[in-house]
Amino acid sequence: MDVFVECLVEKKPDGKEIALKICLITAAAALSVIIVFLALLMAYLPLVTIVAGVVWLASYIIRGINVEYEYILTNKDLDIDKITGKRKRKRLVTLNLLSAEGFSRYGDNFHENFGYDYGGKTDVTVFAHDCTFKDLWCLIVRHPTHGKVLLLFSPSGDFITSVNNALPPKVRNQW
Repeated sequence: MDVFVECLVEKKPDGKEIALKICLITAAAALSVIIVFLALLMAYLPLVTIVAGVVWLASYIIRGINVEYEYILTNKDLDIDKITGKRKRKRLVTLNLLSAEGFSRYGDNFHENFGYDYGGKTDVTVFAHDCTFKDLWCLIVRHPTHGKVLLLFSPSGDFITSVNNALPPKVRNQW
């Protein structure tokens, strides 16, 4: 029987992203006011279409700052995709769960049980979580081209169960 499970996690904006959105909105509003003032002053009304273009461009950029991660489990393969602005998808990594070495909730016991840290004994660290650091999970997998990969992600409860069932017996149920 084939297994196919998806989980979509929206990344919460941090302070830098919120500040960037505020700056973009302020700049677009100021530029729009200047263009409207010039259009009224010069009696050149087609400049109003430029205002619409400025507002559209600002909203396009602001939506592009939003990031979501999609986890897709197909049989024993876990795909991690990054979705930017709900319009651009990029595959971050594909992991074969049969080569997993560790799976646990992130915390002090993770370091004690597996001896791994951010990049400490792994070759690549993939951050694909919601930035709230609640229910953060770690998966360590030996990848054929990237070496040992540490995946930090925030899956739902059903997705955690599906991943756990796809893991080899020596890694399964360690949490």
